[in-house]
Amino acid sequence: MWRAARRPTPGCSSIGADIQGGCHDTAGRLDQTIHCRFDENGLPFFTNTNVIPENDSTTLFISAGMQPLKPRFQQPDGTGYGNVQHCVRTNDIEEVGDGTHLTFFQMVGSFGFGTNNYQQHVEMWTSIMRDLDIPISHVNVHPKSGFERYWDGKFPIRHSEDCFWTDGSVGGYCSELFTPEGLEVGNLVNPLGHSVDVGFGYERLLQVIEGRSRVDDTELFDQSVDPVSRDPVRTLTVFWEQGIVPGNKGRNYVCRRLIRRFLRRNPLSPQVPFGEWVGDERRRMEKSLRDGRRHWRRNGKRPDVFYWDTFGVLPEELPLMKESS
Repeated sequence: MWRAARRPTPGCSSIGADIQGGCHDTAGRLDQTIHCRFDENGLPFFTNTNVIPENDSTTLFISAGMQPLKPRFQQPDGTGYGNVQHCVRTNDIEEVGDGTHLTFFQMVGSFGFGTNNYQQHVEMWTSIMRDLDIPISHVNVHPKSGFERYWDGKFPIRHSEDCFWTDGSVGGYCSELFTPEGLEVGNLVNPLGHSVDVGFGYERLLQVIEGRSRVDDTELFDQSVDPVSRDPVRTLTVFWEQGIVPGNKGRNYVCRRLIRRFLRRNPLSPQVPFGEWVGDERRRMEKSLRDGRRHWRRNGKRPDVFYWDTFGVLPEELPLMKESS
């Protein structure tokens, strides 16, 4: 689903509107600024809305902006461009709803494949931060990276041994940008020592611009939805649009866990795009809990995995099953 990003019109988000289906004032300003600075630096801009990896069986979802681009880092051609990549991460799915973590999110990035022009990307993103009045309290760099020369005079510099990013096959020293609240908004990596991989969290940038304490309090999220359910609703809408349905394996299992999480928080089932799943999953969940509870009462304790393998009770549903026994 790679495509050239349409140019934004005043007040309308060319990035955020891809998911939200509407115009947003702050998102529109953010998009205008990004496109303007990318144009000035001669970087074409693309949008990839697909969260399912192509030709990569090592992961269920695209979880970073550079993930679909790994072959280009490994076989650089001296080109560069910018993108927004729609991503899904599930390693901290139980933390979603705490105001910081998201399952579905968007990464805005700029890349150079063998260009080794790290300084140009530093200058461009420094300009974007200042254009948007995003306060950067400090930049973390690895003490062995030599990156101090890029940031000197721009932001306060701190050293961190953790400033090395890798996905397992492509990686390098990086710079991390933080706000005064301790929120990391962006990361500039020097993959393999010859390329540039920059990623900024779109939702986090909006959070800072709007002065929100929670990442899901921005205009990209439906504020009529319970905070714990905002991310599941948004993520499940993406799954529904891309044909990822509830099931017991892989991406489908993630979908089932999310919709069950949504149902436990929303017994009245408000109107949602994926409404066709709601009734079926509610019946499945109620039957799983009922059958698991009956076995628990009659036979006593069994290993937790038994109740998933036998009755389809999800790990996070076990307390509910046992409390009602």
